[in-house]
Amino acid sequence: MKLIVITTPYFFKGESRIISRLFREGMERLHLRKPQSNMDELRMLLDAIPSEYYSRIVLHDHFELAIEYQLAGIHLNSRNHTRPEGFKGSISRSCHSLEEVQGNSELDYVFLSPLFQSISKEGYGSGFSMKVLQDAAFQRIINEKVVALGGISEKTIPLIRPLGFGGVAVLGAVWGERTEAPQINKVINQYKNIQSCMKI
Repeated sequence: MKLIVITTPYFFKGESRIISRLFREGMERLHLRKPQSNMDELRMLLDAIPSEYYSRIVLHDHFELAIEYQLAGIHLNSRNHTRPEGFKGSISRSCHSLEEVQGNSELDYVFLSPLFQSISKEGYGSGFSMKVLQDAAFQRIINEKVVALGGISEKTIPLIRPLGFGGVAVLGAVWGERTEAPQINKVINQYKNIQSCMKI
């Protein structure tokens, strides 16, 4: 299973330093999601990240920057639902039902959420029973192109491991709760714990 990290929706001091360190620790893919951002703010963050890591970054907003910085991919959503002309990288999107997953099988991968009670979004509960997920796995609706999102942590990864997801995406499990500013050592330790859990 792949491990994808999604950024906090807000910018914070020292963010580029933590992101660069996560890449050095082996982070394969970062989803850069800043829904309230403008292009200049995103550009400033990208400029502060070493260019050697651009091939591992997927953008959720201001897709023209994905071409400008030669990023790995774009992630379609309700705000941005069309791919930029000439874009050759990976294309993914978020799905909130199994029907949506089936309807987007031509994409490189999709997020299926929320699987469990969200860590980063209060009151954002589980959208699927384990029985529904097991049936979807049996029917191969859940496969290597489907990434689990929502409440993913060291506790929940073992529960979904047998279902055949292609990966998991984490947000709150790495960055912590929104009430606290992310601290580099805490974030790196959380990431390493999840990384270890993926290898078991």
